[in-house]
Amino acid sequence: MKKRMMFVAGLALVLAGCQTQDEGRNSSVSSASINTEATTSNSTSTNSSTNEETAATGEDLPLNDTQYGRGAASDGADTNDDEEATRILTADSKSIIIYFSRSGNTENLARMIHNENQADVLELAVENPYPADYEEAVERANEERENQDYPKISTEIPDFGQYDRIYLGYQTWSMTLSHPITSFLMDHGEKFNGKTIYPFSTNAGYGEGDTLERIGELAPGATIAESFEIQDEDLLANQDQVIAWVADSES
Repeated sequence: MKKRMMFVAGLALVLAGCQTQDEGRNSSVSSASINTEATTSNSTSTNSSTNEETAATGEDLPLNDTQYGRGAASDGADTNDDEEATRILTADSKSIIIYFSRSGNTENLARMIHNENQADVLELAVENPYPADYEEAVERANEERENQDYPKISTEIPDFGQYDRIYLGYQTWSMTLSHPITSFLMDHGEKFNGKTIYPFSTNAGYGEGDTLERIGELAPGATIAESFEIQDEDLLANQDQVIAWVADSES
């Protein structure tokens, strides 16, 4: 059930894993991946809403409507144009899901995990959200990478002392970690000393790149557990894989 899965030239690969990269393949849910070869944008038609009160009752978080495919636009606020970033913090949980999502697909996978284990949730936001326009977002990400000038995290970071398990959700941009996650780990990676990180992501067939190695470099005191990654087009039809991975990580 569990799956583990080169910098590729061209602007369109910068946000690989942020919409979908597969040739002409689309899915109703992906984990924030941009398809560098598909020619059309598509969207899911799932229920879109969230709040901390829903989570506090133990009810499932709904999946978002998202776009995917080359050129797909985001809401221009990294999923938070109509709502606050998801923040569910309790006094007793030993697990927390931390993620960044530009277009909402990584958020969908994060919510699947939360719906299975009821872990706390911390959605990361950046001070200057990525543009809604795909090409503009690619241009910005290229500049950030070339200048090693990663975005500042605007999220209020809680004390992670109570947590043993850290579920870390991200996109693969140019076959490495998306920049907000890099920024977060550069500032807070040492807070995971002695903890176990469970990375999760989706892709369109290119795998995780060097993301696991980068997490290890930025959080050297943490144990990096077996990751969960799945091709975006397979996610909805294989939620049992998410369930099995979560169950194994919590055992």
